[in-house]
Amino acid sequence: MRILLADDHDLVREALSLLFQQYFDTCEVVEAGALEPALEHIDSEKKFDLILLDLRMPGMNGLEGLKRTIEKAGTDVPVVLLSGAYNGEDVRHAIESGAHGFIPKTLRGEALANAIRLVLAGEKYLPSSILTNFAEGFGNSGDGGSGRHAGQFGSDGDFASLTPREREVLALLSEGRPNKDIARHLDLREITVKYHLKNVYRKLHVSNRAQAVKIALEDMARSGSL
Repeated sequence: MRILLADDHDLVREALSLLFQQYFDTCEVVEAGALEPALEHIDSEKKFDLILLDLRMPGMNGLEGLKRTIEKAGTDVPVVLLSGAYNGEDVRHAIESGAHGFIPKTLRGEALANAIRLVLAGEKYLPSSILTNFAEGFGNSGDGGSGRHAGQFGSDGDFASLTPREREVLALLSEGRPNKDIARHLDLREITVKYHLKNVYRKLHVSNRAQAVKIALEDMARSGSL
């Protein structure tokens, strides 16, 4: 696997390169400290499997650098943004501009590796906090509240029907975490996690993890919360 890693902090590049070598076999990491050198590395004859760009490194100019990278690499190469600080607007605009994911630099090693695996499997990765914060907006919409009513979300308000625990499970699911890891994180038995997942799939009318995360992201985008 070939990864192009572009970040203006030497320490970040070194740490991520070591992490990739640890979690992925036969992984070649090509590094760049700014956008222009990164673009020079992109060659149609020897494509990358994944491109990671620091959102705020020199040359990015907001999301213009993302668009230039996608244009040169091709839409078949997943491009993911990295950032130490971000908000919902950053994430939404990145996805709308063609990013395959938005990964916080604060993710621990295994979670970051899972995020990469999710992207390589053809899915989009978002910070779990984005899904969690969005989910918390439901069920709190009184007369003066700003939350959405269930019927206003998606076509059938499916996401709004999830319980708080089911939303937590879905948020962790979006990180590509296995059931065992979700159980450990939430201090639950693995069989309980499977029960919650079964309910999530039923309520969202899907049959697997990828579909559940995809539905959540699509509904967030439609609602303007992504």
